[in-house]
Amino acid sequence: MINSYHQPVSPIKETSDNTIKIAIATTPAEKQEIFRFRYKTYVEEMSKQIEGIDHANKLLKDELDEWGLLLYAKIGEQLIATSRINIGNLKKYPKKLVGILSLDKFQDCYTESTEQSFAYVTKLMVAPAHRSSPVLYLLIAKCYELCCENQVQFAFGACNFHLLRLYEQMGFHRYCYNFVDPGYGLLAPIVMSIDDIQHFRTVRSPLLRAARKRREVSTQSVQWFNTNIRKHSKVINSQIVSDEELWSVLCENLDRPPTEAVSVLQDLTVIEAKLFLHCCSTLIHCNSGDIITMQGDVSYSYNLLISGKLTSLTFISPIKHYASPGQHFGANGLTEHNRHTEDIMAISSSEIMVLSGIAFQRFRHSYPDIAHKIVRNLRRLTKNMPLKTNKLL
Repeated sequence: MINSYHQPVSPIKETSDNTIKIAIATTPAEKQEIFRFRYKTYVEEMSKQIEGIDHANKLLKDELDEWGLLLYAKIGEQLIATSRINIGNLKKYPKKLVGILSLDKFQDCYTESTEQSFAYVTKLMVAPAHRSSPVLYLLIAKCYELCCENQVQFAFGACNFHLLRLYEQMGFHRYCYNFVDPGYGLLAPIVMSIDDIQHFRTVRSPLLRAARKRREVSTQSVQWFNTNIRKHSKVINSQIVSDEELWSVLCENLDRPPTEAVSVLQDLTVIEAKLFLHCCSTLIHCNSGDIITMQGDVSYSYNLLISGKLTSLTFISPIKHYASPGQHFGANGLTEHNRHTEDIMAISSSEIMVLSGIAFQRFRHSYPDIAHKIVRNLRRLTKNMPLKTNKLL
């Protein structure tokens, strides 16, 4: 249930459509190659402990593969990326998934038929050497094309928190409660309103070009979505909120400027801090009981508590709480890929800020002087802690 991708998306202007081939797997051999590619990415690279893995044959597949469309990207004979899209009515999806994604609520959009189809996009991953290429966009664009061809109005997915900025830029929305998928961790459900061209324009989605070429667009589904979902949402979309609005929200919740409450912002001017947070952060609501970090998982973000209370399920004697607004928790995944050493759970309704390592890599190229200050602060904060694994800076 996860879209797995953890590198920046290249600007579409450098597209390599002529060399990257996007296709749907049709033969058993093609599908087996995709299952092996998943295993290599999730298990060998990301160390995911997922139920149902075929370790003997190094394959990763599940029940949704039986009727989903398996997409792949190749350069020549080399498979460099893959994703899966399932398109079907409510009866085709497992009941548990229907409940988690609130698919039955979206069925209310349709009054004339009970056989409307929904899309579910998952298992999106890219080989390390191609994570700065346009292949991610090409796969999502293909999924969008398939949705249009099948008259799908809503495409769903789920992703880890450090990927939310990426998918919100594509045009997805957060819309309901987080959930834990064993092996993948805490995920945020996301949905795209396929016909909402105005939203694609607002977030500067790379899908806008394809959306504008469509001849028939349903305003009914867009109006329903805006009235019944977006109108009641308190989510702060990372691609819509302004730097001033974000700063104001943080000041209110922290009871002081972020430059005073957050250690990693030390020595940054207010202007620099506003720019950094606006380019790299996502504000996320967590409910009591949400396990935000899991011991042993690789971190791809730097997490801050904005309000509420968290506790460690690993260090229980004495009990370790996180309750100070602006406090950092979890492993540093902003500049390094360290592993979490604690299971940390929200024990009250909480707001957290996730600083994405993906976004920071792009930020450092655009604003190297500010990025240098952030890196320097992180080194000061962790100088007495053993640092492991891959350094990004």
